[in-house]
Amino acid sequence: MVYQLNNVSVNYANRVALQHVSCTIQEGKWISVIGQTGAGKSTFIKVLKGLIPTVDGDYSIDQQPIQRDTKGQLKVVPGIGYVFQYPEHQLFETSVYKELAFAPKLHGYSPQQITKAIETILPQVGLSEEILPLVPFQLSGGQKRRVAIASVLMMDPKLLILDEPTAGLDPVSRVALLRLLKEWQQQEKRTILFVSHQMNDVAEYSDEVMVLHAGQLMGHFDTSTLFLEQTQLLAKLGLSLPEPVQLLHLVEELSGQKIEVASCREQDIFEKVWPIWHTRSY
Repeated sequence: MVYQLNNVSVNYANRVALQHVSCTIQEGKWISVIGQTGAGKSTFIKVLKGLIPTVDGDYSIDQQPIQRDTKGQLKVVPGIGYVFQYPEHQLFETSVYKELAFAPKLHGYSPQQITKAIETILPQVGLSEEILPLVPFQLSGGQKRRVAIASVLMMDPKLLILDEPTAGLDPVSRVALLRLLKEWQQQEKRTILFVSHQMNDVAEYSDEVMVLHAGQLMGHFDTSTLFLEQTQLLAKLGLSLPEPVQLLHLVEELSGQKIEVASCREQDIFEKVWPIWHTRSY
């Protein structure tokens, strides 16, 4: 599915949250949304899910306008999964099984369909069936996060919105979760919209990046194009470069060489930087 906003604005009582945003979100991409606090990221993703009813401008999916009520307000958009910044706060059932079964039950799934869906989703988020009878609140932080995300994936969303989903996780848990999400996205050919302040994660997992500032969309870039060629824009907006790109620039400066890299991802940069740094050091 292709999601399109055309000249979309959102005005709150005392401020403008989004200003004339137009964009296209293509199917099967991992698209990150970055910007300083107050840039409009949360408003933007809430508009896509239909959580902000009063919106100026046009919003369509596969060229079909999304539904509005009789007052012209947006309705919540089905087929879009939304994972909040601390998704474990969404947990409320007395067992993991009940947590995962809750939404499918509401949508009329049979017990057999629910069991099959759970058996499918657990390995995709790195969990085993042994966790099903456990109380969600007794799980580790990383397990809670995976259960919460699994509960959203149970409904097989075409677009998955992730609002800072790794907030509060230790580095090992953060990487493990992001790798699982990337694998799900690629295997299922789904779309992910990922809001994050972690530029290393944005550079490593994204296909594209949208840059917001003061409610305006400053650009929609291929990830490597943004971090390797748009450094002045990022500096102007007060956004840092990913650490691998910072390392690349440092080695270029110290060696006096221009280093061509395949992408802004850590492994691609390290493969080019290490031989030069190793030779210089010894």
